[in-house]
Amino acid sequence: MIDLHSHILPGMDDGSPDAGTSMQMLRQMAVQGVTSVCASSHYYADENSVDQFCTRRQAAWAHLQAAGLGQHADQPTVLLAAEVAYFPCISECKDLPQLCIEGTRTLLLEMPFCEWNDFQVEEVTALTLDLGYQLVLVHPERFLFSKNNRRRLERLMELPIGLQVNAGSLLHLQTRKTALHILRETDCPLLGSDAHNLTTRPPNIKEGRSVIERKLGAACWQRMQQNAVRMLGRAFANV
Repeated sequence: MIDLHSHILPGMDDGSPDAGTSMQMLRQMAVQGVTSVCASSHYYADENSVDQFCTRRQAAWAHLQAAGLGQHADQPTVLLAAEVAYFPCISECKDLPQLCIEGTRTLLLEMPFCEWNDFQVEEVTALTLDLGYQLVLVHPERFLFSKNNRRRLERLMELPIGLQVNAGSLLHLQTRKTALHILRETDCPLLGSDAHNLTTRPPNIKEGRSVIERKLGAACWQRMQQNAVRMLGRAFANV
């Protein structure tokens, strides 16, 4: 099982605070059947350059390795990535490949927590159709608080992009309906835990899978995992 979205790198963002917590999160993922997980720390262009972010990420990776990463056969394989918060003129950023899931052109993109506009939609379109990125919009269910955003998401769903719903959104009645609707309607449904810690936002992809299989069927879940394999491409082949 593949988890495309997590915050397990220690000290990078509001996710795991230390390597010990990260290792416990990985153990929980292993118990749930996760075999590959993307370490997708938040990237905010107004806080770090891409080079600065990658330097910090490499240091966090070294801390995780020192804590025992890769020393156990049943441990999930960790792939470096980033959850890239949309920023103006993102399509002109020459360093975006460094933020893709390692070994791929797959970019995890977080849209703004505000009213979306046509320029943002055009930039996402350019990233996909003109620049050849395989985009995954993360937790789109969290942005559909207005008719405007719902309409613009429908436009984005016409593009060859993935939509990654958070497992946690499937576990709460107030968000489940929207999350299931997205998974039904998109051509490329995906699931991620968006795990941040061991308590309030723990690894929970197994619980999300259970809801999907119960509500949408086992065939839908298998399709979602096939989509995840495609997002990882050659990186998955090397796992």
